Amino acid sequence: MKYSFDEIIPRKDTYSTKWLKFSDEDVLPMWIADMDFSCPSDITDEMTKRINQGIFGYTDTPPLLTETFVSKVYENTGWRIKNDWVVWIPGGVVGLNVACKTVLAPGQIAMVPSPIYAPFTEAPENMERGFVKNFLLDSDGRLEFSSETIKTILTEDTKLFFLCNPHNPGGTVFKKEEIEEISNICQERGIIVCSDEIHSDLILEEGLDHIPFASLNNYNQENSITIMGPCKTFNLAGFPIAAAIIPNKELREDFVRNTKGIVAHIDNIAFVAAEAAYSKAGLWHAELIQYLKSNRKLLLERINNIEGISLRGPEAGFLAWIDCRESGMKTPAKFFIEEAKVGVHDGAWFGDENYVRLNFGCPKSILDEALNRIEKAFSQRN
Repeated sequence: MKYSFDEIIPRKDTYSTKWLKFSDEDVLPMWIADMDFSCPSDITDEMTKRINQGIFGYTDTPPLLTETFVSKVYENTGWRIKNDWVVWIPGGVVGLNVACKTVLAPGQIAMVPSPIYAPFTEAPENMERGFVKNFLLDSDGRLEFSSETIKTILTEDTKLFFLCNPHNPGGTVFKKEEIEEISNICQERGIIVCSDEIHSDLILEEGLDHIPFASLNNYNQENSITIMGPCKTFNLAGFPIAAAIIPNKELREDFVRNTKGIVAHIDNIAFVAAEAAYSKAGLWHAELIQYLKSNRKLLLERINNIEGISLRGPEAGFLAWIDCRESGMKTPAKFFIEEAKVGVHDGAWFGDENYVRLNFGCPKSILDEALNRIEKAFSQRN
């Protein structure tokens, strides 16, 4: 490999949210979706050039960034999008909130899958709108939709469907037939879909491809907001930049209007980083995928040998949704953190306290240490 993913880089002195989470300094933080790998020099070199120029004013969107992004989406998924469909926003969570404000009138609600990344449920509340949860099925460790359940709980007030593909925290890469079922339901009911596809460039499972929701048919294209971006793929977490892809002109204009006076400008360094990521960091991305696959293999082998917990995926990403239902523990996250000294993300934050989420986007030596601690803690349970 050209790039090293084994280097351990101290992060506490950088005020890292991930590394300052736990008051107990012995806890290994493996919770938030923030990898412990150095951003590639292909990106940082371009950032350094911009910094050395010395002036940081308000910045227009670089046309080359949008062109490069459009090409990369086609290269990765086969979906042909147009430059003017792309609205750059300061982060995916911003997109979820603006989508609620754009699509939902007072009294209307969103359907949100559960378990899910908490900002999905927070967004409707932030915009003073309602939501209903659609509980995903755990099918041998893979989180899946139940179309019959969705139809049962839909009401006339449901006007927005939140999709997360690949799914966070489950890691599911939804197949064409699964997306088609959601599409058919939404088309029948006149529902707009906001699809968060921020992890779509991190497919790990052989034989799977990411299929953008909007790419399936004309209805999906004209009635959807797709969110993508470089932050997870290129370890730019915290950088305020993502893309909302909105082919429908009227919907796009409403979305942009609803950002006015509320959504901050994207800073110039974020633009530079994103453009470099999509145009120059392809080899780093390819080697990252191979490293994550190796880490996932190690994680699967060892977690599934521990009595009481299990793991199937993830099919994409670097977040493992560990099933603790057979452990007999009421608060498994507390056990991981206090007994194993591994700082997982409590599944309750996503909607299911019987699971924990573990970030394996880290040097293999850190993952190995975490697994040693988990194995020891479970072996010593009374």
